[in-house]
Amino acid sequence: MIYLSLRICLFCAALHGICATVALTEELIVPDDFFSIEEAMEFAQSGDNVIVMPGTYYERIIVKEGVNLLSYEGENGNELVDGPGQQQIFRRTLQTVIDGSKIEEPGYLISFPLSTTSPMKVDGFTFQNMPKYVSGIKLFLMEIRGSSPVVVNNIFTGNKSWGAILSTGLGVGMGAPLETMAQPLIENNIVYANAGPGITNASNSTAVISKNEIFDNHFPPSEDKIYFAPAIGIREQGRPLIDSNLCYKNGVGIGAVNFDSHEKPLIIKNNTIYNNSRAGIGLKGLGGVKTNINAVIKNNTIHGNLAAGIRCTKVDTVILAHNVIFNNRRTGISLWNIKKTSIEDNEIHGNMTAGIRLLGVPSAVLRRNSIYQNVTAGIDCIGWDKEKQSK
Repeated sequence: MIYLSLRICLFCAALHGICATVALTEELIVPDDFFSIEEAMEFAQSGDNVIVMPGTYYERIIVKEGVNLLSYEGENGNELVDGPGQQQIFRRTLQTVIDGSKIEEPGYLISFPLSTTSPMKVDGFTFQNMPKYVSGIKLFLMEIRGSSPVVVNNIFTGNKSWGAILSTGLGVGMGAPLETMAQPLIENNIVYANAGPGITNASNSTAVISKNEIFDNHFPPSEDKIYFAPAIGIREQGRPLIDSNLCYKNGVGIGAVNFDSHEKPLIIKNNTIYNNSRAGIGLKGLGGVKTNINAVIKNNTIHGNLAAGIRCTKVDTVILAHNVIFNNRRTGISLWNIKKTSIEDNEIHGNMTAGIRLLGVPSAVLRRNSIYQNVTAGIDCIGWDKEKQSK
């Protein structure tokens, strides 16, 4: 193969002290030059591109450190076509499929090396059909642990085992923290019809999650009475930037559980969140003696959810600005046991109970909000002691 010949020539040149300027980035073509993606990955070196031709590949992928995995563009691969949801997707994404239905041994369908800062990219694939394993182990389609790949233009669907994408540096619920943060860019993907969360962020994840369409992700009916799968989930010290996503018909739009202290606030902005089975945005902090659990929620459109538009519990500071929140089946904004909040310049209307409900919120600033046609009240303050309130 030309790749092997080139590497041997470079090795020989180095042995004889010959200095030559040669481009080290190689394109390894599957299946033209390598029968499988696994074989190409084994041969690839950091900086190489593994290019995959259209077809369906029944294999598990472990991305090699510093290697890019790309679907073949061809003449019309980058043509935008209708996808499974509302957003269009590249034709090559639909044509190049990684299918887990024939893999019997439990494992992630695609994963990255642990704890590395090497640049990597996965661009233009459909990842689908992981079975529910007999062992009962719950696995995501894609595992990102302490690494920072670019994950763009993909589809993730049909995981019967759990959810679609995990981004984590580990932490309280998953193991000892890693030295390397998980800082992936997860952008312009379509995530749907998985038996668990769409995109989950655990401790030490500062992922950028933007411009994804995430819908129809639910836990199986036997578990649905207790848990509601989020389109985008956050746990513990995860602090992703959640920007300009479309989240609908999931258990929860954006949800945080066991939300823990961190120097950075959680920022949720510019998202459209609607018709989810529970809250549009639901954040639940650990509470107790811990502090510094903060969230900024701005410029989102949140409507038609079967519970509150936004519900936050046991969070230190919540800033809500320039959101449009309407026609939710319960409260527009519901804040419980929040130390401090600023609610400014929001439009809140047509919700089935109060527009804004505050319970156990000792410091609140409400300014320039447009609140109208909510069924029970515009603003409902419970346990309000005026002598202890700031504004």
